[in-house]
Amino acid sequence: MDQENKNLLLPWGAVFIISAAIFSGHFGVGDLIFPPILGRDSGTSWFIAALGYGVINSLGVLIAYLAVSMQDKSLFGLASSVFGKNFGAVFTTMSMLIIGPVFILPRVSSATHEMAVEQFFPGVPIWVTLLIFFVFNFYFAYNRSKVIDKLGKYLAPTLIVFMVVLVVKGIVSPLASPVSPGSPTAFTEGILNGYNTMNALGASLFGLWLINEFNIRGLKSREARKNNLIVIGSITAVALFLTSTVLTYLGATSGAKFPDAQIGILTVEFARGLLGFFGTIVFAIILTFANITTSVGLTSTAGDTFEQLTNGKLKYLTTVILSSIVGFLIGVIGLSKVVGYTTPWLMLLYPTLLVILIMNLFSDFNSVKLATQAGVIVAIFFSLGDFLPGLGFGNTFFTRMNSALPLGKQGLAWLLPTVIVIIVVQLIAQSSKTKTAAA
Repeated sequence: MDQENKNLLLPWGAVFIISAAIFSGHFGVGDLIFPPILGRDSGTSWFIAALGYGVINSLGVLIAYLAVSMQDKSLFGLASSVFGKNFGAVFTTMSMLIIGPVFILPRVSSATHEMAVEQFFPGVPIWVTLLIFFVFNFYFAYNRSKVIDKLGKYLAPTLIVFMVVLVVKGIVSPLASPVSPGSPTAFTEGILNGYNTMNALGASLFGLWLINEFNIRGLKSREARKNNLIVIGSITAVALFLTSTVLTYLGATSGAKFPDAQIGILTVEFARGLLGFFGTIVFAIILTFANITTSVGLTSTAGDTFEQLTNGKLKYLTTVILSSIVGFLIGVIGLSKVVGYTTPWLMLLYPTLLVILIMNLFSDFNSVKLATQAGVIVAIFFSLGDFLPGLGFGNTFFTRMNSALPLGKQGLAWLLPTVIVIIVVQLIAQSSKTKTAAA
């Protein structure tokens, strides 16, 4: 069958396999540990917190896939359309390094050791766990034509089955009730927790991964890629929202029995409370599969991304090998340190990413290009106030300015100025265009 002309949508079996692979690529340690702590801390306001989390985590993912499908471009293409290819290359490289070998791969591998392996084998050194982890990472990622099938057919179903076991038990017989009163800042707390998963950033990079996958499967037309990307992106976003919401609920109920448990430990505690020793095993399996699927997905995406950025000079397989080596070397530092130096860079890049993605939802991007440029500049400027404290510069002009702005204390000082500037510049540009046409 001519997929390009006769069937714009892949068979539903392939759609669900790819969706499962993409979901498992997104669902990592952050998705497993941040919603429960958010739910416990927000108490009876857990659903409001889950909505805030979903705005960044799930809606952000959907926007990213819609932007990629609308323009039929990777993150490099989307960013290049704003300030040219040099900006696009720098922004995409920084994003890929953060979401891949420098930050996320070390984070998920070290988390696998500290939160899963170490519970059962405390004498095993971290380097042994990481060596095994990245051998598997390379095995599943090295063959580009088979990586998504491996994820969607084998690894993702295992992750999903054990997640269902934990969630169903937590809903049917929770260990406690949500703490009352709820948090008055539940929504913004949800948004800030959503930053930590980096899923919108991941989706903007997975976009190229999906486009290449469609090409491998014979979808050559832009319309075919667009239709499949929208369907798969929507399924992924909904799955992420449902997962984060039920985990937030479990944190608010079962997690309330462990008021002093630290992030990460809380999920272990309520899994054990719900299922006994078997719960500890279930958590370890979920965490391990969540981390390896995320690692494989991002490693493969890095291979596609850097091959595109270098016009084929840096081959896919070379990047897969280098990513695995870099992830191993940085991962031996340990989870807490990795998370500590990740967050500031997220606070710097995420606002700019959101501006680029949202503005690329316009089919005629050139009509909003000037406003997008202004929005990106403003977003970067105000993001410095959230970026610098993470590097140890807590008392600067930027931090003082942000703290005085609306939502500044919630880490969202960039939002209102950016929106205002985009609207004003777009109105001015539209007015100028109208006057020029009239003349």
